[in-house]
Amino acid sequence: LGPLVGGGSLWAAPPEMGEAELESRLASRFLPRPYSLGCDHIPLGDSKQLYSPTQGLTSLEAGVLALGHAQAARCQTLGQWLQQVLLPSGGDNWQALPWYADYPRQPLPAADIPLAEVQRLAFQAAGELAAEGIELVDLRALIVAEPQFNQLVLQLGSKGELLSQTSMRLLQAMLPNDVHEIEVFCDRQGGRKNYLPLLLSTWPDAWFSETAVSGNRSSYRSTTGRPLHIHFSVGGDSFPPTALASMLAKYLRERLMGVLNAYWRQHDGELRPTAGYPSDARRFRQSIEPIARRLQWDEAQWWRCR
Repeated sequence: LGPLVGGGSLWAAPPEMGEAELESRLASRFLPRPYSLGCDHIPLGDSKQLYSPTQGLTSLEAGVLALGHAQAARCQTLGQWLQQVLLPSGGDNWQALPWYADYPRQPLPAADIPLAEVQRLAFQAAGELAAEGIELVDLRALIVAEPQFNQLVLQLGSKGELLSQTSMRLLQAMLPNDVHEIEVFCDRQGGRKNYLPLLLSTWPDAWFSETAVSGNRSSYRSTTGRPLHIHFSVGGDSFPPTALASMLAKYLRERLMGVLNAYWRQHDGELRPTAGYPSDARRFRQSIEPIARRLQWDEAQWWRCR
């Protein structure tokens, strides 16, 4: 149940600063630790370490809004912020689905973290990054809601291929126009190890060579066109730029699941909320099926095939 959300973050760093050095430079103040009032770190890390249903969205929100403050600073609602970060969904009018209709009015930040705390952490994050010569340039997300998800899985043949195509859409949209060398870090998608066909289909006029393949990482470099080095790594969302992308995607999905649950609970006040994942989604589906039939909603509009 719910949308597929992809996230991306674009960073600029000194040319001589490699992956390990960037990670070490941020290690003292950007940490995969929960937020607490007055804390001296910015939550940044694998979203699974910063979010659980019991601890709520506070740590995710603190990290995402502090680092993404340039886009979020003047936004008072989730709808205003999404106008800043969302890529077009390719003709998918997901906002018209009634279970997402209330998202534009949701507050930003949510009630869990005071605005003054977001501003404090944002000021701290900006200072820490500037001291290291590092800049967060952009944050972007892509939402694939249930109807388009089902159509694309049927068209592409698998959920894995949809995940890969979503990542490539984000990457293409976020690549800067200058000619500096770009290094891209993606979380490995499922058990897939060979990404050469995906890269060649994404950039048919370029050529990529395989630079390293192991059990943990597959790496490629373009040998024609713009300089591009891209890695697909197991556990890749622990690396700070990929971690922030993961946090953004998780945060947006959870906010949208909040309005989805509220919609269905309007029709059944006893309905227990769901996170939408397979272990619980079938229980929720059984509860809302009679409501969906009464409202004449086709199953493909609210239930994902994968």
